[in-house]
Amino acid sequence: MKKQLVVFVLMLVFGVFVLSACSGGGEPTAVRVQLQWVAQSQFAGYYAALEEGYYEEEGLDVTILEGAPDIVPQQVCVNGGAEFCTAWVPKALESREAGADLVNIAQIYQRSGTLEVSFKDSGITSVADLAGRNVGVWDFGNEHEVFAALRKEGLDPESDVDIVIQPFDMTLLLTGEIDAAEAMIYNEYAQVLEAENPATGELYKPEDLNVINFNDVGTAMLQDAVWVTDSWISQDGNDAIAEKFLRATFRGWMFCRDNLDACV
Repeated sequence: MKKQLVVFVLMLVFGVFVLSACSGGGEPTAVRVQLQWVAQSQFAGYYAALEEGYYEEEGLDVTILEGAPDIVPQQVCVNGGAEFCTAWVPKALESREAGADLVNIAQIYQRSGTLEVSFKDSGITSVADLAGRNVGVWDFGNEHEVFAALRKEGLDPESDVDIVIQPFDMTLLLTGEIDAAEAMIYNEYAQVLEAENPATGELYKPEDLNVINFNDVGTAMLQDAVWVTDSWISQDGNDAIAEKFLRATFRGWMFCRDNLDACV
């Protein structure tokens, strides 16, 4: 009888333990992450962490907020619209200079994804070849790497080239209105390769293009990082929330590394 009672008690304790583990310690913590642009491969790790349940396993209920041309992600954080935001380091540093209490808690990208793309027949194979040309860039802090490369080559962006503020696509390059266009390797560069070459009737190929990679030029800058405000992360318990968010996010990126087709 005593033996049966002991077994029953052990089973009861084990059952309580299992139920406690499954409950995850109560309701999940709701947090938001503001992306700096619309959903694309640039943010694959966050979406993978959400879809694969990694955030949920950490006890987080994560809402991913897409970006847009009129959204400044670091300002969303500062204004309390999100606990986390993604932004390029130079842009966030500009915000810090203006008084924002932003803190970089994870540097996601180790290399810049910015390119300057032109067609082969333009003869633009280096930054020096941009002199006197119509050079497309994005503004809002996206132009820093291009301008740094021009200045490194001894070219003044205001007088030695014709700077054209381009839309967030490759239209001006494809129509010949600019000689070179700023592009991200994970977005606009692919847009050109998905466009039809009117001379051949086929899609453009990498060999049809000249590409200036700012990692090679030496003016590449740190890009996507995860930012929070110092006032938020200093609150009791929020550093632990940040750790959980980052742990799940990195699992998402590793999932994409190992499962490319599932993340593209």
